[in-house]
Amino acid sequence: MHEPRISFIVAVHNCLDLTRSMIRSLEDTVDLSKCEVILIDDASGPDTAKYVQTLKAPYNTLRNETNLGFSASNNKAAHHATGTYLVFLNNDLEFAPGWLEPMLELECRLPKIGAIGNIQKNFQTGLIDHAGIFFDPNGMPTHAWKNRKKLPKGDWKERSAITAACLLMKRSLFEEMNGFDESYRNGMEDVDLCLRLRIAGYRLIVSHKSVIRHHISSSPGRHEHNDRNSELFRQQWSNSMRKTGIQEWPEEYFHRYARYWWRMNPRLAWKALFMLLFRR
Repeated sequence: MHEPRISFIVAVHNCLDLTRSMIRSLEDTVDLSKCEVILIDDASGPDTAKYVQTLKAPYNTLRNETNLGFSASNNKAAHHATGTYLVFLNNDLEFAPGWLEPMLELECRLPKIGAIGNIQKNFQTGLIDHAGIFFDPNGMPTHAWKNRKKLPKGDWKERSAITAACLLMKRSLFEEMNGFDESYRNGMEDVDLCLRLRIAGYRLIVSHKSVIRHHISSSPGRHEHNDRNSELFRQQWSNSMRKTGIQEWPEEYFHRYARYWWRMNPRLAWKALFMLLFRR
């Protein structure tokens, strides 16, 4: 039996027009005859549910009768996957030709890879929304390169975490890590997974050659659990990530304003300079 090399995992909760657009874009940019697409309907309304049911091979469709959220839905879908690699995708993405190959190339070439992410641009503004994740001095995650026009230099960069809006990793490793922590609901589960991968000795890489567009936070209920997710993350990770934030945040801050130094917040600039001078 043919084993698909890649299993695309897409959790859907309503947003029918965006879902259709994402699927068309995926079909236009990837040869799906060599893949499988596991699309899990997370208790969508009748219109979206009916559309999902019309999809045929290489689509494998599942349905939750109650809304389980991002973590549980993706874990359930991944359990049905047969590919060597999993690629988790939000249903509000738009792809460009050649977006997948750079991610696969890095996964195959670099050692000790935990997961591969990419550059994601805000669909509405055209500005970069995500080029990886770094941590602030409070130990909380922040998107790197946010609201910038130019792509980062180099083909790739190792980061502390990456978003699961578009994330590639080996299925065997995802299973070894027990998937996404379902204590989180629609937020922070991707950062939590990345930090567990780092503790296990794996690297998180962002491909600068893979660029996609993202309808930012368009999923219904996306922000309903932000406070709870943030509090859970603080309890689990913020103390251990403060040291990382002290290392990462000052350089990210100065790099952001290197060409526009007059826009710096004086208080934050002094704080960043102090951290650079006295960090260990």
